[in-house]
Amino acid sequence: MSSLSGTARGGSRPRRLLPRIIGGVCALIALIVAIALVLGAVWYFALRQTPESVMEEYFAVWEAADCERFEELTTDNFRGEDHTCEGWMQIIEREREEGFEFEHEIEGVEVDGDRATVRVRETMTDGATVHEGVYNGKLLRENGTWLLDDFEDVQEFKEI
Repeated sequence: MSSLSGTARGGSRPRRLLPRIIGGVCALIALIVAIALVLGAVWYFALRQTPESVMEEYFAVWEAADCERFEELTTDNFRGEDHTCEGWMQIIEREREEGFEFEHEIEGVEVDGDRATVRVRETMTDGATVHEGVYNGKLLRENGTWLLDDFEDVQEFKEI
């Protein structure tokens, strides 16, 4: 047989490495882009701060009586002189001693630039009595962060 038959069967013919290197680099770049897109989607849909998420966190902070986080979630205007950390903690302690329990339902969110309104229906139970009211949480966006700035009564609390 001739020497051609040896190379046709996968003998000593050198393979070209450049196409394999380029293919590997392209696959690596595609993998990195896919991971970045997935992480971006997770951040956008799950971790991104919204006015609604700030209100939900405010309720959780209230339940946990987390003074430090309370101050991080609210504006100076909201806290004012009456809602200092110490004053806020006294309100929580008094309501716990009196047996108050709260449930919150966010009914809607309106965003207008750096201002947002979150409509909240609150049910307050103090043993045998249940009261319900509706209020708006007013939020401001400062330096890209939503902060609770004020509450506005929409429907006064009444016994239900």
